[in-house]
Amino acid sequence: MLRVWDQAAAYFRQRYATNSQKRFEFKDLAFRKVYSELIEQTIRLLPVHPSVLKTDLWNEGVEDGRSLADHVGLRDSDLGPVCTDISRYVCESASRLRTSNFQLIRATMLAPPFRAAFDLVLDVSTVDHMPERLRRVWFSSEAFVLKPGGRLLISFDCRLNLLNELYHRFFTRKLYPEWTLVPSEVRAQLKERGFVIIREHAIFIAGFFWGTHRPIFPLARLLRHKRIFKLLTGMELSKYSRWLSFVAPQYVIVARKGNWSQRGALGFGVVATKDNKTV
Repeated sequence: MLRVWDQAAAYFRQRYATNSQKRFEFKDLAFRKVYSELIEQTIRLLPVHPSVLKTDLWNEGVEDGRSLADHVGLRDSDLGPVCTDISRYVCESASRLRTSNFQLIRATMLAPPFRAAFDLVLDVSTVDHMPERLRRVWFSSEAFVLKPGGRLLISFDCRLNLLNELYHRFFTRKLYPEWTLVPSEVRAQLKERGFVIIREHAIFIAGFFWGTHRPIFPLARLLRHKRIFKLLTGMELSKYSRWLSFVAPQYVIVARKGNWSQRGALGFGVVATKDNKTV
């Protein structure tokens, strides 16, 4: 599995580096705009100098035009977010490309090497790479590493978008494991782990109309206009955007950690390192 991820990351990195200016520049802008705003709005609800964990480094190491580590909002702190990834290639690439002070750790949330130390966990389309049998462990781990009252910002590719599901089924899954998820099912599993849902949004509609490889709809050209782009972003961040999930490629849920004991559910309290120290 690790070899599959390394190979897929190398393939997409080469493709992105070769074609980013021609094909991806506008999509990158739309991606960064909506996510950076969501992250900043969430961080405003947290203590000063919050501790932040990002559960993957794909945006920082492969499609670096979509890097979110630079937009976490820790402007008044010398301590950047902690970013993890299981792929050696992605970690090494992110280390070379990084332009901000984020801390890089090769790890997986299936066995997180952390205590409950974070105010915010950013899961930007990482959970949808987990097969169904592992998602419960993944959600439990995210609850485990959060401080009481901490926030989880989790996004995933939305199954309610039919074209999204077909694209994953006939193309994406041939390259690497990724599944579309149903918002109601994710919502229910988070609530089972004691999370309180704060807000939900269907987002990145520009990515749908702009196409995966090249513009496939005439409407895509209209999205470049400043006023239309601003209107679209405002719609995605409104409380009504969840009703656009049938055309939005991604869906995001922001939740607060409630009173729930992860220790018993996960079966561990601390994680041992190679030198038998605990973290």
